Parts: sequence; structure tokens; C-alpha cells
Amino acid sequence: MTEVRVSLRDRKRAATIDEIKTVAISQLSADAGQMTLRGVAREVGMTVQSLYHYFPSRDDLITALIADAHNALADAIEAAGQAHPDLVGVASAYRGWAVEHRARFLLIFGTPVPGYAAPPGGPTTDAARRLGVAFTGAVFHGWSPADLAAIRPPAVDPALDDALTAAAALVLPGMPPAAFGWGLDLWGRVHGLVLLELLGHLPWLGDQAAANFHHAALRAAADLARLRP
Repeated sequence: MTEVRVSLRDRKRAATIDEIKTVAISQLSADAGQMTLRGVAREVGMTVQSLYHYFPSRDDLITALIADAHNALADAIEAAGQAHPDLVGVASAYRGWAVEHRARFLLIFGTPVPGYAAPPGGPTTDAARRLGVAFTGAVFHGWSPADLAAIRPPAVDPALDDALTAAAALVLPGMPPAAFGWGLDLWGRVHGLVLLELLGHLPWLGDQAAANFHHAALRAAADLARLRP
């Protein structure tokens, strides 16, 4: 195997990019989505002209942050799916990453950054799709195509079936629409509780938010198991 050596210049550039991203996330979190390249450059200790060599615009920096967050969460889910290939393990990893990286999680799922629009079909789209693939793939780990095809929707709805078929074609080509719909349902159940917790809407649970989440994941896993032939 050929050893790949990274030059000192490339290592310094990578370290600078990481510092820029860390400062930008901190500013977005602290100031309700307000972040400027000038403010980031000042905190990093460089001129804004120098920062342009790394990120030509504020939107380029935000795009990189959003793509990074999606990919990091997908990494956590994939690792959990390999170690604990079941919904409970995947859900726990989802919540764990969100709690540990609250600012990054809310960047992709919280209030949109004012004035920012993700580039159509750009890196944020690819990263979001990868996250969907990671979650759905981990949830249905071990299911055969016949198992997935056996899932039936609760009611006949041709318009919804068409929409789910089109959505599945973008994220997981070949997945039956009813199975894809269940994947969305399970993600919503996991994600909804996490978001309520992070935004402070579950104060009455005290220090039992994690335990409540675990039991909710067990209930969702039981519902999923009943679908399998």
C-alpha cells in the first residue's frame, strides 16, 4: 500500500478551516443565526480578505457547516448500526450525537439561518440524502426485499403512494413506498423527541429525558417488529 503523506501546508490549511468552522458554529449558536465573515475572521485572527481564500462567501461557509453536520450525524448512525443493528441502538446514537453537538444539530434542523438558501442539488442535498440512507438502512438492517415488500400501508392512497415512491427513488431506490413511509414515521418519532428535548420543551421530565427516550425507542422498535413477516 502506498503511503500518502500530507504536506505541512495542507495540514495547516485543514487546521485553519476547522478553526473557522468552529468559530462560525459558535457565532451562529450564540447570536440567533447571525454570522458574518468579518466577525469570524476577527475571532480567528485573520483579515476577511484572507478568509475569502477558504470560503468565498458567508453562504459557502454555512453550506460547508450544514453538509459537515449531516455527514457527522450519518457517521454516528452508521457506526451504531454496525455495533447495534436495531432501532433502539440507532435511535440512541441519534439522540447522543444531537445532545453532544446541539449547535450543529439545530443548524440543520432548527430555525433556518436568515438570508441563507442551500444551493439546489449541492453538497447539503447529498449530505442530507446520505443521512436518510444511513438511518433507514440501519433501521431495516437484515430485512430482505421480500420483508420490505410485505409491508402494507394502513389505507389505500394512490397519491401518497406516488409521492413515497418518488421520494424513495431519490433516497433509497428500489425501496417499496410503504416501507419508506414507515422509515419516515420512525425517523419522525425519534427526531421529534430529540428536538423537543433540545429546545427545552420537556422540563417536567427533569433528568429522565434519556430514560423516556429509551422507552419510546423500545415502543417504536416493537411496532417495527410487528411489521416483519
